[in-house]
Amino acid sequence: MTETPFAGRTAVITGAAAGIGAALATELAARGMSLVLADIDEVGVRRRAAQLQANGVPALGVGVDVSDPDSVAALAEAAYAKFGSVELLCNNAGVLLFGSVAESSLGDWRWLSSVNVEGTLNCLHAFLPRMRQASGWRYVMNTSSTHAFLPDTANSALYSATKHAVLAITLGLRGELAADGIGVTLLCPGQAATRILDSQRNRPQTFGRRAREPFGTGPIPLAIEPEAVAYAAAEGIRRESPLVFALPDETRAGFRSQIEQMWRLADDALGDRTETRVGAGD
Repeated sequence: MTETPFAGRTAVITGAAAGIGAALATELAARGMSLVLADIDEVGVRRRAAQLQANGVPALGVGVDVSDPDSVAALAEAAYAKFGSVELLCNNAGVLLFGSVAESSLGDWRWLSSVNVEGTLNCLHAFLPRMRQASGWRYVMNTSSTHAFLPDTANSALYSATKHAVLAITLGLRGELAADGIGVTLLCPGQAATRILDSQRNRPQTFGRRAREPFGTGPIPLAIEPEAVAYAAAEGIRRESPLVFALPDETRAGFRSQIEQMWRLADDALGDRTETRVGAGD
């Protein structure tokens, strides 16, 4: 495991109380980073930080609601007050629910987008100004999903839409921050062994009733372990990869086929040379 570019630097990780976020904390700690762990589960994230501290890792746990700009601004203040700098921002917090477009409520959409999309933007707005003013190695990693690349998003269209948004934001950000010397990577996990099916345990009542959970809240089958996702993420950052996929080996061929289906949809459309006259028939 390489010590650079991580050793002696500070990372902020959202969604760090459990799952991929907690695994990222362990991985980056092993590579020599100080850590600021953030999660809406304040008890869980402080416990996680205490465990790392007990092993000699400089760590701070902060309860944060990424959908609240003021809460994220307080996270940034706490991070800089504790460690003086932030070199790596991991926008990892995310939530999931399944359901059809027609039957999902606006509250379902607003909750998903408030965390997955606005939460990412809130963190970028809170941390990037100071990161851009700094020098040396600096990096942003945003967590999307393999769902951002699916040709058929049945039962997950709203969730997939938020992850499409994170994909677009990240690709745009990569170009924008290149002039500042800040690297950007998009992490796309698929079928990870986390509690994401039980995301609604943290759903605020302000977004209305909980949606039905057609696939239950238990473990995801054929899942990759969070530790493997975290390793792939860290290696992607080290290599400055634009995109990192992390999914079980037995599902990779199927996922590649889905991506190819998406390309075929585009190819078929590009091959359709039917001329359309703008305004004809108006």
